Amino acid sequence: MFDLKTLSADGSDFIKKLREYFLTVGEGTVELTINLVVMVLVERFYDQQALGIYAYLLSLLFIISYLSEFGIPRFTEHQIAKTDRHPKDQFEILSKSGQTALCLSILVASLLFLSAGYDAAHTRIGERTAAYLIIAVILPLRCLNRLKLSVLHGYGQHELVAKLQTTKRLIFLGAVFLLLLVRVPPSYLFLAFLGAEVFLTVATAVKRTLPGIWKIWIGFRSVRSTLSQGYQYLFSDDALDVVLYVDFLILGIFVSSWELGVYAEASILARFFLLVPISIKPIFRRRYTVMTAQGEYQNAATTFHRTTKIMFYLQSLLAIYVLLHFPEVLHTFYRTHGEELLSFKIFTVLVPGLIYFAAVTSQEAVYEAGEQINVLRKLAVIIASVNIVLNIYLVPFAGGFGAASATLVSMLAYFFLFDLYLDKAHKIRKLPFLFAGAGVYFIYMLMRSLNLGVVPDLLLCPIILFSVLYFMGFFKIEENLQKITIHQQNLIEGGLNHGRHKAGKAEPV
Repeated sequence: MFDLKTLSADGSDFIKKLREYFLTVGEGTVELTINLVVMVLVERFYDQQALGIYAYLLSLLFIISYLSEFGIPRFTEHQIAKTDRHPKDQFEILSKSGQTALCLSILVASLLFLSAGYDAAHTRIGERTAAYLIIAVILPLRCLNRLKLSVLHGYGQHELVAKLQTTKRLIFLGAVFLLLLVRVPPSYLFLAFLGAEVFLTVATAVKRTLPGIWKIWIGFRSVRSTLSQGYQYLFSDDALDVVLYVDFLILGIFVSSWELGVYAEASILARFFLLVPISIKPIFRRRYTVMTAQGEYQNAATTFHRTTKIMFYLQSLLAIYVLLHFPEVLHTFYRTHGEELLSFKIFTVLVPGLIYFAAVTSQEAVYEAGEQINVLRKLAVIIASVNIVLNIYLVPFAGGFGAASATLVSMLAYFFLFDLYLDKAHKIRKLPFLFAGAGVYFIYMLMRSLNLGVVPDLLLCPIILFSVLYFMGFFKIEENLQKITIHQQNLIEGGLNHGRHKAGKAEPV
């Protein structure tokens, strides 16, 4: 006989897990979406100049806060999960991580506070000095809040984190809208960030996320030790999402706010390409980890290649749609003033890199599943360095086109270097992707010359693109990549065991 109580309990538990899963998966997507929506609202309420100011200050906030964290939140999350059921160890971890994060963020905020006047005087966008002071106040709150949320993740309270993050973002969005209604200068819009962080500080304080932060001073030696261990996680997660804001930061130093605003219009449209890759990262993180743990190396390799090609197809299709109807898409988001052609040219520079970058960025979990997180960090550092150097070199004399070119080269470099440290079964054959890119360009030129209209393009482009790529052999998964020999399996298992052995010897906090 069926036990209705058991059946009801199982159903309730399933719904709870399903809700938690979707909340967690959508977290990165919601954050990126809200940031892009706010930038669109700034342009619609004001103009390109205001958007340029906001984009520059937003990039400053994201980059400085990410570096100020120094990998401590991710490191703490890992340690909390690792010391489950050992409350004394967790208390010590929380004390050291919390006080280290607080000291580091206050130091960086103080430097920004003292240099605010100098910083405002050495850009060409016309931002207010007060903006730097507001960001300096935000930094400690933001860094500690990120740490608290990581701690909750470490405790396994993913649904609570998702709810807190969602509420915070809604408060931020509502505060921005109110500030826009009263027409505050763009530099003061960051008061909305401050309000959202204050809310999260109060909400997490109720949960007593960092109980030991104020009780025992850990000493500078422990701070240095925590920083050295947190550094191992720096650039290991979300680094490239932050790096993509470097162009705004460097453009703000060399170009006018109007030119930066026009560049931001095209760049925001391009960043919408990242919504799907970011949202599905947690899915692949779990899938590859489970497959590797169960020894399903062949299925993992096949899934890796198949999903990479599917992602390339979807991003290419989206690119064709946007390029064919760019003026209509641009007018949907912005109130333009004759800069459509300039935005289109910048967008065409960014798009090829985004197609290839989006195809592999969602597959980063394959490194985590193989215990190669340090390799992923090394790759992120390389790409970040390339992006910064190219922006500094190209922006002074090429402006927005220089920034777009730097982003293009960086994203293509990421695609070509992505599998550099992966085993043979996960190596990506680049030539089919290059031919596929040529096929995408051919289809775009064909559909543009036919000029059939929106509805025919929506119906025909997926079929034509799929057919062209299929007959080119793009979707074929090569047999030598499907079949993993016993020798390769032993090598993979040996690498995983070596990684776990090294992790087990890691210095405790």
